[in-house]
Amino acid sequence: MGKIREWFRNASLRSKILLLMVLGGILPLGMVMVISFFEVRAQTEERLIYALNQGYSQVYQAVDDKLSRLHNISTLFAVNDMASPALRFDEREMDVAEQLMLFENINSYAYGLEMTLDSSNIVFYIEDDYLVVNTQSNRYRPLTDAYGAQWYQSLRENNGRPVWALLDDSGRNGSYAAIVRELWNPDDYNQTVGILAILAGQENLENMLQNAYEGQVLYLETADGVLLAANLGEEELPRLSIQERNVDDREFRSILLDGVSYYARSCRIDGSNVYLVSIIPRADVQKSMNMLNGNMGLMFVGVSLLMLVVMATMVKSITGRLKLLKEQMLLIQEGNICKMEEGSSKDEIGQLIGNYNVMVDRVEELLREQYILGQEKVQAELRALQSQINPHFLYNTLDMINWMSQKRESENIRSVVQAMSRFYRLTLSKGKDIVPIRDEVEMCEAYMEIQKRRYRGRICYEVEVDQDILDCLIPKITLQPFLENAIIHGINEKPEGRGMVILNGWMEDGRITLSVTDDGEGMTQEDKEKSHQGSHYGLSNIEHRLKLFYGECIPVQIESSPGIGTCVIINIPIRTEVKEAVEHES
Repeated sequence: MGKIREWFRNASLRSKILLLMVLGGILPLGMVMVISFFEVRAQTEERLIYALNQGYSQVYQAVDDKLSRLHNISTLFAVNDMASPALRFDEREMDVAEQLMLFENINSYAYGLEMTLDSSNIVFYIEDDYLVVNTQSNRYRPLTDAYGAQWYQSLRENNGRPVWALLDDSGRNGSYAAIVRELWNPDDYNQTVGILAILAGQENLENMLQNAYEGQVLYLETADGVLLAANLGEEELPRLSIQERNVDDREFRSILLDGVSYYARSCRIDGSNVYLVSIIPRADVQKSMNMLNGNMGLMFVGVSLLMLVVMATMVKSITGRLKLLKEQMLLIQEGNICKMEEGSSKDEIGQLIGNYNVMVDRVEELLREQYILGQEKVQAELRALQSQINPHFLYNTLDMINWMSQKRESENIRSVVQAMSRFYRLTLSKGKDIVPIRDEVEMCEAYMEIQKRRYRGRICYEVEVDQDILDCLIPKITLQPFLENAIIHGINEKPEGRGMVILNGWMEDGRITLSVTDDGEGMTQEDKEKSHQGSHYGLSNIEHRLKLFYGECIPVQIESSPGIGTCVIINIPIRTEVKEAVEHES
């Protein structure tokens, strides 16, 4: 097997394509035909029978729930202390008003139970002598009406225990499926005081008999063959004989009915004399299988298409590397360079990929050399721009110390020198040009300490910088020129020369915003335009330094209103390592 794989990897493209035509055509065709003819039919029939059994179980459960509920209601009424005593009293011992009162109580109780049922009525068949008995009554009917009915014979054969029967109520509302039972005298259970019937509308039962397939018949009948409900008219209804129906089936079975093949299943509803029967012509069930067989001819076309798909897929696995190689070469023109995985193939495409990867290695080596030279240039420019700021600040500070010495303010001079020493210690940063925002904020505090000494408390300074940005990086001495401009061009321009400077910093939308706000004289639109043209020393320098470090244009935004104040804002990316900025620049 290993030799075959080795031969296939190193074979020519033509040999591979010829082999693919054989494997992608003949082999799938044979497999599909064998599987289709011997397996599909059996599996399809099994699934259909399973679906029929599932549908039958759902209908059985719904009917069982309905019949059990009505049976429980009849039992509840039979054991109730109200009904039986009232139906066995001696009319000579009770006047008319008392009789009516008793029957009204029974009627109220029955009505309450009817409210819990769905389309069901409770009827009593009692002795004709009672005042409430009436042939047309919906509650109390003569017991003699029941004697000649077929359902009464079934009740007597069951010794008065509950049975399901079909009550012919044509004189009123038609026929009903009903559960009937005798009511006995609690003092003498051999004495019957009446018959209780709970009527369920046939339409309600028929709604439960939902067929899963077209042509499927579902019906309910009693043990003696009386039809209670069906999802098809009685004239069109194929029915099982009592012998065939009495077989409790766990699943559908094949039977012959009037010479026609059917699938049938019957099962007795638990605790009742009712059977749920389902019959479906086998031809209807097998219709889908027959359609499948009829479509077998189309499978030949499908197999042919499969051959084309398989062939296209396998050829693509070969020629796809050529396409990928072409795309990689186009990416080189756009500046994106990456190697391709060579694998172990040694055919013509594998050799091309190997040569391409050698070329990529050489190009990457040249780019690295160029990149190193470029980074050295960027660092040199950054240091040169940094050096422009330090002399400027040093000049202003020494000028202030000279002014203090003329005033002989030795204490202030010492404080200023200490603050300047602290500032330059932070500025040196062990030779680093990039520092954490924490150090930048500390440098600003040292600078503002000097300015507060110089202006003798006329300038207030506050810092409101979030802790979560203090470890992020920034070119050093970025914020100090903003503070200097706020004092010189903002607060000093006010007549009283007093004011507040606030340094803010926060993180928002994955970036850092830093601002310096003063309540100085403010700027006009013309002043703001001049600020980027050199009238306010340092702003263009800062923008250039930020661009060199972050690799993107970061403008210094100025928001100002004359007489109100000025806010200078920069919005910078989050950088936690100098390497990140270098990679971005590359």
